[in-house]
Amino acid sequence: MVNGEHYTRLKTSVKVWNDWRISNPSIIPNLKGANLKSAELSEADLKRADLSFAILSEANLNAADLSFANLSFAILTNANLSETNLSDAIFREANLNGANLSVSYLSETNLNGANLSKADLSEAYISRVKFSGLDLSGANFRKAYLAELNFREAKLHKANLSKAYLNFADFSKADLTQANLSEADLSEANLSKADLGEANLSKADLREAKLSRAYLSEANLSEANLSEVKLSGLDFSKTDLRGANLSKVQALETDFTSANFTGTCLEDWNINSATKLDNIDCQYIYLKNAQQERRPNSGDFAPGEFTNLYQKVLNTVDLIFRNGVEWEAFAYSFGKIQVENETSELAIQSIEVKGDGVVVVRVNVSSITDKSKINNDFVQNYEVAYKILEEKYKAELSGKNAEIAHYGQEVQRQKEYINNLFPLLNHQQTVQKTMAENPRKVSNYDLRYSQLSGGVVDAEIINAQQIGGDIYNTENEKNLS
Repeated sequence: MVNGEHYTRLKTSVKVWNDWRISNPSIIPNLKGANLKSAELSEADLKRADLSFAILSEANLNAADLSFANLSFAILTNANLSETNLSDAIFREANLNGANLSVSYLSETNLNGANLSKADLSEAYISRVKFSGLDLSGANFRKAYLAELNFREAKLHKANLSKAYLNFADFSKADLTQANLSEADLSEANLSKADLGEANLSKADLREAKLSRAYLSEANLSEANLSEVKLSGLDFSKTDLRGANLSKVQALETDFTSANFTGTCLEDWNINSATKLDNIDCQYIYLKNAQQERRPNSGDFAPGEFTNLYQKVLNTVDLIFRNGVEWEAFAYSFGKIQVENETSELAIQSIEVKGDGVVVVRVNVSSITDKSKINNDFVQNYEVAYKILEEKYKAELSGKNAEIAHYGQEVQRQKEYINNLFPLLNHQQTVQKTMAENPRKVSNYDLRYSQLSGGVVDAEIINAQQIGGDIYNTENEKNLS
């Protein structure tokens, strides 16, 4: 039970209490079961205090220090805990209905079984706290910093998480029906199996969020960022996607029945024949981010025109090449699957170069075609043909290299021939000059009929332009004839 002395000192004044705490730091205050309803405890030092089963409803605990305090089973309905230090505090099974915890600090706080419905946690710093299974319906987390939190199976019906930072938060199986998550940072958050029916996610950042088996029917996702999110198999019926970013999303077998697509960005989104686009409300879309490449270019789609347009796209298979296309291998593979799938009416619709070596070849197919089989068969045939051609090119290159090596050897031989020839030419010029100056002088060298690289060099007549070919003694030819 409550320690009477401790209780009396606390009720006297916060200053008296805090001075006593400073003088007796080793004493753990015992206020178990104390009735402190509507008490003025602003800035009180209640660190490590035992307040389990205490009645603190409507009490003012603004800026108090409750770190490591035990408030298990305490009643804190409508209490003011704003700017309070609640790190490592224990609130097991405590009733915090309607309590004000705005701008408070909760790190590793134990909230197991606590009731936080309609509690105000706006702008609070909350880290490594388990909210799993808690009643947070109507709670206000606006602009709160929520890091490494577990909301699994929590009740967040009509909760306000607008502009909250929820990176890496785990909301799997959480009830977020009609919750306000507008402008919330939910990037990389785990929302798998979460019930987001009728939730307000307008302008929310959901990049890389996990939404597998989540329920989003009638949710407001206007201007939300869903780029690169996997939406396959989800229920987006009647969702408001006006101005949303759906670039590069996976939307295979997704139900978009009666959704509003006006102004959405559909850059490189991926859908298939099982994607439901019935009764879509859409005036225009964008094919590139930042509201670029509007379709239609001017005016609006006629009723049903968007669905008809994308229904045609559904009867296609996109063959994606990330390192350019080997067209000889493509021709072989495409021709082979055409023969093997005569009833599929395969025909190339378009070829688009995306940049960075990426090429997309869109192929028209009939509505009954197994598109995944067409894609897989093409890829297998293409890879086989590509490998065969690669080996062929390698062999041809090897032959060319051998030929180049042969030419290199011949060039080297000719260079050596010329290098050997020049000293002899220089000597012959010296002999000719000497003979011209002194005709009667007999040369000590007789180079007639000298053989150089298969050619015959005339000692008297040398045509330097013929170096590298055969050089003949024309006078001897005349005498021999």
